[in-house]
Amino acid sequence: MSEEEKENKQEPQPDEQQANTETGSSPGPIPGTEQHSIINPQLSTEETMEVHHHTHPGHGKKTWKEYFWEFLMLFLAVFCGFLAEYKLEQTFEKHREKEFITTMIEDAITDTASIHTAIPLNLARINYADSLAVACFGYKGTPNDNLRLYQFQRKCIYYPDLVYPSDRTLFQLKNSGGMRLIRNKKAVEDIVAYDNSGKRLINQQAYYEMYLTNVAQSSARLMSFLNFIKFDNNLQKPEEAKLVNPNEEKLLEFGNNTIMFKGVLMQYVERLKEMEEEAVVLIHTLKKEYHLK
Repeated sequence: MSEEEKENKQEPQPDEQQANTETGSSPGPIPGTEQHSIINPQLSTEETMEVHHHTHPGHGKKTWKEYFWEFLMLFLAVFCGFLAEYKLEQTFEKHREKEFITTMIEDAITDTASIHTAIPLNLARINYADSLAVACFGYKGTPNDNLRLYQFQRKCIYYPDLVYPSDRTLFQLKNSGGMRLIRNKKAVEDIVAYDNSGKRLINQQAYYEMYLTNVAQSSARLMSFLNFIKFDNNLQKPEEAKLVNPNEEKLLEFGNNTIMFKGVLMQYVERLKEMEEEAVVLIHTLKKEYHLK
């Protein structure tokens, strides 16, 4: 085949080109190349939205019933939580109240034991104060008079027998707001009464200590305390007791202070008895109201 015939064979014929144009077809892909399809962005977005829409078929506005039930469930949850917290707090407060009552009884029992010891000792001190006053007012200057002054003075002012109420529970009740935990009215009344009796006792103790000091100072103007040390605080013989420049004025002052101290002692014993009675009443009330043994 000649060169001319080959060229004629490769070139499309005019009739074929016209036919292809009329039918709208295009020649096939060029050998050695690839043709990719073009994706329409607008069409892709619409199809995606359509798919997303169909995945939530029940989407729409809530009705008032749905809102009501949601509110009711939320309210019940909060209310039940409040009830549980309130119940827990009530249980805790009852436990603390029981602890306060128990320690209050223990304090009252401790106080009654101290009072039982202090009352007879102070009654004996009253007798010594009375004897000392009589010795001062009836002093004649004899060795036996001197000895009696030393002996009665020693018994009168030696180691005061005082009671300090136990206030550990009352302190907590009054300073930490614990008094509100005591819901029994009778218990509160008796606790307050017992506290007031303790305050009166402490107030009387201030006078006790003051007048005791006055007696000691008056005796120091008449006596030599070295004699107590020399004879081991127990003078037995008249020659062991000697007064320092005794005179009527010093003896009168000594006797007067002793008489006043005796009166304070008598009042102090009454305060002790009063507090003892309040302690007994308090113990009985707390055990009865809280069913304690």
